[in-house]
Amino acid sequence: MTPKRGYTDNVDQYKKRVFSKIKGYLTGSTLLDAGCGDGSDALIMLPYFKKICGFDIEKNSAWKKAPKKISFKTAAAEKIPYKSLSFDTVYEKDMLHHCSDPFKAIKEMARVAKKKVIIIEANRYNPLFYINLTLLNNHQHFTKKKFRAVVESAGLPFTISRFSARVCPINNRFIIDCFDSVENFLDRFPPYSPIIEYNLAVLEKK
Repeated sequence: MTPKRGYTDNVDQYKKRVFSKIKGYLTGSTLLDAGCGDGSDALIMLPYFKKICGFDIEKNSAWKKAPKKISFKTAAAEKIPYKSLSFDTVYEKDMLHHCSDPFKAIKEMARVAKKKVIIIEANRYNPLFYINLTLLNNHQHFTKKKFRAVVESAGLPFTISRFSARVCPINNRFIIDCFDSVENFLDRFPPYSPIIEYNLAVLEKK
């Protein structure tokens, strides 16, 4: 299990960019990756935690290659199989919109968290995401209003921010770096805010 997981440079850069947006919020020594998929996000965050657990609705063959510090379970987010306050940080990316009951799922994430819950969800009305994921692949991404409603339902203090991130369509190092610079500009360009790619919420337990 290598840090890049065999990903091409453009996909690897995308993952690193997303991680850079949450790095400052990682807290404590234990992490739960909710809806972990192949476990690649857990692997990226491994240097920051002593122990990481992940779960997903379906088992992934890549889990077998995980380092000893990472363990996985098959479970639904609406019924997380861990005791309350089990993890310092709980994290999810693009999982909640797949849940049959995202309100219950985020409450479960808050239940098992000691300190922070980090939520990353795609913006439904980003034009490329809407065409490729919502219309063509039936991903029911949240509107900004729905995203806030789900986050508020957890009953914890929170902040919401937004950022630009997508996979560069051309796998060339120079073009990837230019693409990343454009995304940095879009992060700070107010007219782009309504259609920016990602919503990020950080919930804190006092």
